[in-house]
Amino acid sequence: MSRIAIIGASYLQLPLVVKAKEMGLETHVFAWEQGAVCKEAADYFYPISVTDINSILDICKKIKPIGVISIASDIASVTVNHIADKFGLIGNSFESTRLSTNKFLMRTEFLNNGLPCPRFMKYTEPFNSKLMQELNYPLIVKPVDRSGSRGVTLVNEFLHLNAAIKEAEKESFSNTVIIEEFIDGREISVETISWEGCHYILQYTDKETTGKPHFIEKAQHQPAKLAPELKNKIYQIVKHGLDTLKIKYGASHTELKITPDDEVFIIETGPRMGGDHIGARLVPLSTGYDYLKAVINVSMGKFEEPKLLDDKYSGIYYIFPKPGVLNAVEFNNDEHIVEYDVLINIGEIVEDIKDSSQRAAYYIYQSDYKPDFNPHALILTTR
Repeated sequence: MSRIAIIGASYLQLPLVVKAKEMGLETHVFAWEQGAVCKEAADYFYPISVTDINSILDICKKIKPIGVISIASDIASVTVNHIADKFGLIGNSFESTRLSTNKFLMRTEFLNNGLPCPRFMKYTEPFNSKLMQELNYPLIVKPVDRSGSRGVTLVNEFLHLNAAIKEAEKESFSNTVIIEEFIDGREISVETISWEGCHYILQYTDKETTGKPHFIEKAQHQPAKLAPELKNKIYQIVKHGLDTLKIKYGASHTELKITPDDEVFIIETGPRMGGDHIGARLVPLSTGYDYLKAVINVSMGKFEEPKLLDDKYSGIYYIFPKPGVLNAVEFNNDEHIVEYDVLINIGEIVEDIKDSSQRAAYYIYQSDYKPDFNPHALILTTR
């Protein structure tokens, strides 16, 4: 049986493991055991950090995978591409990995290649107040190497800047922080797949967030409603961004902001599927395209040009209960809801949510039109 190495085991990776097994592949999954939702689903599970490249490499020498992949983690892509390089498998280059997993390097590359992005600076000590004076408030402060709104804070005045920097440093793997001008406008993302440097846009996604100060994503909807001229502008920016980051293979997720005057700013690109089930669940539901199967095939050196068969609406809503102890869960079914999940157990503490990893529950929909849901479709009661 052919083997595939999967780096990461969070609940966002579970559809990847399931799909690989459906395709007749033997799955070898690597991640810390704590929170490893994929452990039971995998054929073989190894309790090894996704950043422990040497240990994973030693095991891969024995199992000889025909592909290596991750769909939900920027940091895991470093390991994916390192393993791919060592075994002559499909992956992106070390330079592409370096640029696409560090927001400061990414922004610098965007700027140098004429892509529209917010003005920014990297925080260094001693603090460069001259550079700081070139940026206009409000500002976004965030780690250079995290996703899921971890360590992200909106700052309206200098008085609160230091606390935001400390929070971002705490969340950063490298203790490195980027400060950028806040762009007020609509948030969208673009989901793509690439093969030998050709980029195929699969879907445009509308994003809802909690707003300031942390901008945690609370809903995603496909397709985003965009005028043809605006969609073409976005299309060109996304493809230029992927080329700039030297991404040649696999899934990518590009986030953009659109101002009320239809100015488009590229914020960042992840060399993976979008989180929040955007890639694994929403793209197939809205387009009919088996995105998971496609990225697995790419990792094994196979590719067919995408055929988007359906034209439906899909989306996900996250539930934000009041902080406290989870007391009860009530699901009021709707014909458009295709899946829901509660990520904590009765009796566990619901925290004040400050990043996407703390969200407690969600439901996913599919429809021939964009439905208006009763906000009480899924209720989590705390005490």
